[in-house]
Amino acid sequence: MGERRIIIMAVLKETEWSTINRVLLELYEIRELNQLTEKMLKVFRMLIPYSQGYFLIYDPEGEIDLTYSSFLEMDERTFNTYTEMYYEKDYLRLVFELSDGTITYRDTDIMEESIRKKTEFYREFLWPNNIPYGLGIVLRREGRLLGIINLFRSGELGDFSDKDLYILEVIKDHLANRVAGLEEPACERSGQRTIETLERAACIYGFSQREKEVVDCLVKGCSNALIGEELSISESTVKKHIYNVYLKTDVNTRTQLRALLDKV
Repeated sequence: MGERRIIIMAVLKETEWSTINRVLLELYEIRELNQLTEKMLKVFRMLIPYSQGYFLIYDPEGEIDLTYSSFLEMDERTFNTYTEMYYEKDYLRLVFELSDGTITYRDTDIMEESIRKKTEFYREFLWPNNIPYGLGIVLRREGRLLGIINLFRSGELGDFSDKDLYILEVIKDHLANRVAGLEEPACERSGQRTIETLERAACIYGFSQREKEVVDCLVKGCSNALIGEELSISESTVKKHIYNVYLKTDVNTRTQLRALLDKV
């Protein structure tokens, strides 16, 4: 493995190393998470040609946060089909559910190719959309899933190379550190939801005082455990309040709740 790594390093051109170094410098200058996800998809395309891609950010409860996620050349229909029908069937979950740290992956390394092509995810999503090959990074910090970058190639472009995988390997830890650093401290996001907005939402949806306090924490990105600490209640009680809030607003996730409050 060591010899293979050295060979790949030697294969990278001087211009590629220069681009990687520039990317790492710019990475630490970005101040907004949504700008980071959008820029990195474009930067990766300079280093690794691909057909479609996404950079998903996850909230503290492990839900996809579309507020900060970005997509490149992937239309809304394709992404909605993926999240609504095939997200749970994606064999990539075998990778990020079993890993504790930040790792890179290539679809054709996850399982034997003849088996991969027989999976429902490959037959019904990847192949019909002509994105049979994948490459990416699972970003984790202290065991928590921060985000996933997934780059896809068409059948015409062919599979990703060892060099493509190595480029992601060079960048992955820097990227995980930056995503973690750009996540606003729990319960310290300011200016996103005013008191007036919460008061209007409480009137419209009939929130109790405690539910209103829970909603305030939810949209600020607090985990259930932290909400419990902030409000001096048990985590099970927090979950009961969240259930009631979701029931009253007819939403199922924090992302949907934030989007709903944006319209209040």
